[in-house]
Amino acid sequence: MARLYAQLCAFVFLLVGVGGLAAGNAGPGTHNGGGNIGSLVLHLTWARDVLDIALLGLFGYVGFVSSAERGRLLVGGAGVVLVVLAIAGFLVGDTATASRALLGLHFTTALNVLDLVVGVLAILSALGTVTEPEPAPRSVLRG
Repeated sequence: MARLYAQLCAFVFLLVGVGGLAAGNAGPGTHNGGGNIGSLVLHLTWARDVLDIALLGLFGYVGFVSSAERGRLLVGGAGVVLVVLAIAGFLVGDTATASRALLGLHFTTALNVLDLVVGVLAILSALGTVTEPEPAPRSVLRG
């Protein structure tokens, strides 16, 4: 389950990472804070773009290369990080002009919801991944 979820998230974070790079950097210099895509207020920064691309790499590794057990742990860990990031985002918030940030990240409602949904689903998929134990070395099940 974690592997399939990681493959889906790799695609999502590919779109978010590339979109973030294309949107530019947020800052208080413009009337709407910058770093937006169309009318969607995201206030994307380079730090957020790096985070999204790192998550793309992690989910791509888990989805296409990693073992099931390692993938389950990595997806669960990424889920915890995203949930913590979403909670911090709801606590810190952001202004319309992108004047409030924490560690170079702006926390708009859209990004907080994305982080919360992806994080909770990652934790659930990690918990829902069934890993079968290896048969004993001298077991007849090994064949």
